Amino acid sequence: MMRTVTQRISRNSFPASAGCCVLLLAALFLSGCALSSSSGIKITPATARVRAGARQQFSATLPAGTPPPGTAQSGGGNFTEHARLKPVSQADPHSDTTTSSSTVLWSVNGVAGGNSTVGTIDATGLYSAPPALPASDAVQISAVSSSDSTLTGHAAVDLENPIPVLNSVSPAAVAIGSFTITASGSKFVKNAQIMFGKTALATSYVSATRLTATGTATQAELGTVAVSVMNPAPGPASSTPTLSVQVQTPDIVLIKVSPSKAALRPAGSQQFSTTITGSSNASVTWAVNGTAGGNQTLGTISASGLYTAPAAPPATNPVSITATSVADSRSVATAAVTVQNPVPVVASVSPNPITVGNFTLTVMGSNFVSGATVVFGGDFLTTTFVSSAQLVATGTALTEQAGTVAVTVQNPDPGSATSGATSVTVNPGSAALSATAAARFLEQSTWGPTPASIAHLQAIGFQAFLKEQFSAPVSLYPAPSSTDDLSLIQKHFFANAMTGQDQLRQRVSSALAEMVVISGIKISDPRAFVLWMNMLQNDAFGNHLTLLKDFTLSPAMGNYLDMANNDGCSSCRPNENYGREVLQLFSIGLAELNPDGTPRLDGSGNPIPTYTQATVTGFAAAFTGWTYPTQPGRTPGFYSPQFYSGPMIAFDNHHNTAAKTLLDGITLPAGNDTQTDLNAALQNIFNHPNVGPLLARALIEKLVTSNPNPDYVGRVAAAFNDDGSGVRGDLKAVVSAVLMDAEARRGDDPAQVQANDGHLKEPQLHILNLLRATNASTDGGSNLQYYASNMGQYPFFPSSVFNFYPPDYQIPDTQLLGPEFKLMNTSTTIARVNFVNDLIYGSVGSTTKIDLSQYVGLAADGNKLLDAISAVMMHGQMSADMRGTLVQTLSGITDNTQRAKAAFYLIGSSSQYQVQH
Repeated sequence: MMRTVTQRISRNSFPASAGCCVLLLAALFLSGCALSSSSGIKITPATARVRAGARQQFSATLPAGTPPPGTAQSGGGNFTEHARLKPVSQADPHSDTTTSSSTVLWSVNGVAGGNSTVGTIDATGLYSAPPALPASDAVQISAVSSSDSTLTGHAAVDLENPIPVLNSVSPAAVAIGSFTITASGSKFVKNAQIMFGKTALATSYVSATRLTATGTATQAELGTVAVSVMNPAPGPASSTPTLSVQVQTPDIVLIKVSPSKAALRPAGSQQFSTTITGSSNASVTWAVNGTAGGNQTLGTISASGLYTAPAAPPATNPVSITATSVADSRSVATAAVTVQNPVPVVASVSPNPITVGNFTLTVMGSNFVSGATVVFGGDFLTTTFVSSAQLVATGTALTEQAGTVAVTVQNPDPGSATSGATSVTVNPGSAALSATAAARFLEQSTWGPTPASIAHLQAIGFQAFLKEQFSAPVSLYPAPSSTDDLSLIQKHFFANAMTGQDQLRQRVSSALAEMVVISGIKISDPRAFVLWMNMLQNDAFGNHLTLLKDFTLSPAMGNYLDMANNDGCSSCRPNENYGREVLQLFSIGLAELNPDGTPRLDGSGNPIPTYTQATVTGFAAAFTGWTYPTQPGRTPGFYSPQFYSGPMIAFDNHHNTAAKTLLDGITLPAGNDTQTDLNAALQNIFNHPNVGPLLARALIEKLVTSNPNPDYVGRVAAAFNDDGSGVRGDLKAVVSAVLMDAEARRGDDPAQVQANDGHLKEPQLHILNLLRATNASTDGGSNLQYYASNMGQYPFFPSSVFNFYPPDYQIPDTQLLGPEFKLMNTSTTIARVNFVNDLIYGSVGSTTKIDLSQYVGLAADGNKLLDAISAVMMHGQMSADMRGTLVQTLSGITDNTQRAKAAFYLIGSSSQYQVQH
């Protein structure tokens, strides 16, 4: 160490006479003296004034001999230069200081590097003041040696407000007397003042970019007055540039336009007049949207104030009518005119008469506008705008509409107007339903058409079929034995679907089971599902309020969403699971809906929530005090174990008796018993306007189409609200409305099929359609549930309370909803094809057999074979391209049995079959 120090000092070329000093210095180092601590760091400048948001460069000067960065110094004061590091700056050997900002660490008010409140400083000493002054406008800049923390220095900074920037002043002119002006710019601070000439106005700080002020302009200030903004101390400063305001004499001319508002049809006219005070000159000039006299697009206005509307509503609507005083151009008054669409006129409707079933009408007339709708007996038809004189509309005339039906045209807003009615005669018609219409109806209302069911429906018609189905015996699930598991329920599901006469009831109850969900993932007792499915089937055509009560008190639901043994004691917190899900998923949803199922929006365009957390808490409390039915041989009591023999039972001593807040501000009074609170809570839900639209859309999605028109949803919701006899919640009326709506039936006519109609068949429907089309016999089999599971839908085992798939799932890269597509992936797509292959060419279970004999008999003629299969699998609407490919493919197969099998396999695995249109 001594040698190192001696060598380093000798490099300075001291005189020989100073040798004793060298030895003395070495001795001092060895004895622990720290020469470098004899003086501190000097910061330049030592003081500074910096405005908010501005910068100031500081530098640090260290004493000579200060170790450079990277030099280690021992506790005894000795130091050694690090072999691999060089000093950042080289000191003058004859100077007693070293200047370098890179050898120090900078801080602001003791914070390394500073912060956004007091300002920041970088490694070079560049200080950036904060954009706004901190509580104290005095800050301290500090530097400490990076190699010797005992060496420090400080500088003082006084922060000042920024210099304000004034960009504009509004208004540009004020009248003598009281006024209010607004200054816009940047770098305004609190307590800043707007200066009106030399007068400081009473100023309100709005933001760093805006100030408002009030004042009084005097006669002496008439003309141009300079306006500026003055920021206060510290560092008071006036804005640049200075702007000006014109001080004018007060308005003495007042003008009023009458009427202030008007609504006109195209080419209509409105006389406007003015009232002038303060001048004997009553002359005014007129303008439309700022255009003197107006124009053909906006409408014109004469010198006397007669406004004539344009031939069509302008893009800017309403238009502004402006009257300006000739005596004083500052005096202006306006009126608003809304130009409405014309009243449509119907001249003729053809064809007339029409026959019950699908139709296309051509409506001739005048004053039709884009967006006009043809209305057929109160039903809004799918309408194509051809011209202002022609519309084309498609629809379905129902049997009950036979006779005379009124046809009108309704133009949309602004000024929606309906034409006079023209009568169209609807003849009953003598022909039976087409096979296409019958098969398509059966696709929507059963587990799949068969040749026999198509013929039966053709013979009796839609309405008679619905009547049959509403009264068909219920295919109940039998009571399980003590050794059975949920596979028994799965087996009976498929068996019932194949053989039960109550096909529509089964489709509806299956749809309800996917809207109001329980799952075998949590509940393993088959008795729970027997009770559950039998309840849904019995209630499928009843009243929705009964259904709501029955699934609420089901012990299966009590288990799944924790309503069973939900204690309402004074120290208990009620479980909220069921109280939340019955609102969100089972009845009203998260956002308020219009009657057609579209979301209601607030003034900012945001959805309006249907309930709050307080509502959930209220319902959770209302649903306390229920437990499982009592097992045989046990004493009734709360906290009963799981048992599934009937509805849950009430215990008032475990019910929350406090007041409860429900939907729409309804409050249940304190002191109610268990049953009273439950009845009131369910009635509160049942009466909510969302129930009808939400149920309508869900059933439409399950049975008919994933993308219904809102009008379709609205018509079904209206049937929920009133079945025609004043009854709310009649599910027969709802199901009938779903299936018999013109939008549901339009596809019965191939010419009216819309690209967005229909839905992907969920796995269970895919399987059952194929089994019924192939005339299969089954007891439910031991494997069908596993095929469904491979496709993503293991019966009675949805993954969550949200079902197997969400109702609002959007098909990727489209704007279309396709809930069932959520289950589609590479694996499940292959599983669908594998099922078709096993069913046709192999086996899907020893107790499931298909019978293709009737198709084998037709197979010698490829077209006849395809006609027969298409009738049951594609309601007879196989595309021409598909048919051409199949005919060519099948022609190469000579064995009729193999030809029939190949046809079923190719059609059953096709996308055209798997999407029900």
